[in-house]
Amino acid sequence: MSTAPLPLARPHSRTETSAPWVWLAGRSVMLIALYYAVGLWGFVFTPDAYGIPLVWPATGVGLAFVYVYGYRLLPALGIAASLITWQFTSPMMPLPEALGSVVATLAGVALGTHGLRRFGFSARFERLRDVWLLLLIGGLAASGSAATAGAWGMAAGMESLRFSNTWWLCWMADLMGLMLVAPVLLTWLGAGLTRHAEQNHARAAALGFSLVAIAGLVYAGHLPTGIAMPLSYAVFPLVMLAAVRCPVHITTGLTMAAGAIALSGTGWGMGPFAEMGLEVSLLSLNAQLALLVLTALVLSAMRGEREAAEARARQHLDDLARAGRLSTLGELSAGLAHELNQPLCALASYAQASKRLLERGRMEELKDALAQLDASAHRAAETVRQMRAFAAGHSPEFSSIALPDLLRPVLDLLRPELRRGRVQMDVSVPNALPRIKAAPVQMEQVLVNLLRNAMEATEGRSDRQVRLSVQGEDTELRITVTDNGPGIPEHRLPALFDPFATWKSGGLGLGLSISRSLVEAHGGHLTARNREAGGAEFQFTLPVEDRDART
Repeated sequence: MSTAPLPLARPHSRTETSAPWVWLAGRSVMLIALYYAVGLWGFVFTPDAYGIPLVWPATGVGLAFVYVYGYRLLPALGIAASLITWQFTSPMMPLPEALGSVVATLAGVALGTHGLRRFGFSARFERLRDVWLLLLIGGLAASGSAATAGAWGMAAGMESLRFSNTWWLCWMADLMGLMLVAPVLLTWLGAGLTRHAEQNHARAAALGFSLVAIAGLVYAGHLPTGIAMPLSYAVFPLVMLAAVRCPVHITTGLTMAAGAIALSGTGWGMGPFAEMGLEVSLLSLNAQLALLVLTALVLSAMRGEREAAEARARQHLDDLARAGRLSTLGELSAGLAHELNQPLCALASYAQASKRLLERGRMEELKDALAQLDASAHRAAETVRQMRAFAAGHSPEFSSIALPDLLRPVLDLLRPELRRGRVQMDVSVPNALPRIKAAPVQMEQVLVNLLRNAMEATEGRSDRQVRLSVQGEDTELRITVTDNGPGIPEHRLPALFDPFATWKSGGLGLGLSISRSLVEAHGGHLTARNREAGGAEFQFTLPVEDRDART
């Protein structure tokens, strides 16, 4: 997927806004001066009398400036190209061909800029496609156009020159110059100012000093060729280290420094490549420098892609965590609504009963109804408190309790519904049972959920029956809730305890899921099955606190 082109750098946006012509003039002077300087440097490396340089960085300068600062700099580029053409090629190139060369240079840079922007090139070189876009579009459009015009003009001015051979030399010179100069200008002018915060100055300084020292030693002309030639490749690990550890503008700056030292030394007849003759040596050196630039840019792009992938992975994990929190919040909210439903229903029932008893003057019975009303209110408050503690990650408060003391508030809470629905409740609890260590409100939630489910399962029957039985064993208590309803659909049994799995109209599907979680948090197990005689059976176990403690 392509991204939008990098926003153009505006180091002096305030000046540009207040006086656009000052800004444009300043950038134009910069372009003309730099274009002329690198053009002059390029003509140092002219191996023969035809005036064809083997390294031509000027086109790379024009492409970088026009891409970063816009098409407004094309007139300045035309001036710079005309100045170079007039001074260095006028003796051998007729005026029409010289003008054609300038026009072709402008057209190539404009076409290259348009292509880079059209295909989403980014001067940060954070993707491999940015490297290939610069080589393909810059090499074909900008360098190809300039090489074609230059070769045409040279061939027209000198009959001894063949267009095909001349074009090849011109294109190689343009492409090599573009690879050396364009990346460093693009990253410093277009992307470097936004990435200075990432720069490790000590590391960049150490790498720069080491690279300049090695390149200077190799191309100073003091070492034998047998030593200088292999030592010239010592800059590769330094540039590779910069590509993976430094911002891209530092990496391109180092490659430019290495190339400038190597080309200058070889052009002046020093270094391991100079003994082969200027034409052969510069072509060989160009191949080495091209590999150096490609290595730096490809590694920088791979680093950028890796960092982007890691950023996407972190964002994905953050999104998953946020989704998990939202899901947990949703389950918690639904669970809170579910668990508050019972005490709120009891509150409403006892409030209505209290009102009727008050109207009838039955004050003794009213005291009991108000006591139940108060207990239900406290139960709702305790449910909210425990839910908040769960959301905050706090462990529930466990206490030693006898099972009858745990059952009593549950039966009191459900009594109005049992009476209103004419449900026969059979409770079978042995007299002597071990005490358990439990969070009372949580175990009451489990019992209320199971008993209410059993009551709802018997709706529509004239003989609604629910049974609660307890069996004491050596290490655990076994609590069983059964009903005489239709039972559980067989296809629902495997996912019965999954959150939000329900087949009841208006059900949330959280009661059994919460109940199983609470039982397992107490060290027990909750299971469900259909009875052979009909109806469903839910059974859960709780570890005893002390098998010798009896109530």
